[in-house]
Amino acid sequence: MNTTRAQQAKAIERWADQVDPADLVEANTAALRTIAELVEQRDDVDNALLDAIRNARDANRSWSEIGAMLGVSKQAAQRKYAAKLSA
Repeated sequence: MNTTRAQQAKAIERWADQVDPADLVEANTAALRTIAELVEQRDDVDNALLDAIRNARDANRSWSEIGAMLGVSKQAAQRKYAAKLSA
């Protein structure tokens, strides 16, 4: 049986009311936070790169030129980005 978010929240609240603070262990989550921050930055860079590629195509730049700037072949650039530009 699946529980709803509200049911899960109530269960956590009941647990929190009963837990002994001495039993709690502080978790070092710095590495996980760093990963989350980097993923967000990567998403921003990916979006900016797609915009730049769209601008280059709008300026009649070839897939060969774009591929060269990306450090990949014309075919690799076209395969990765062409469909995203039309979306």
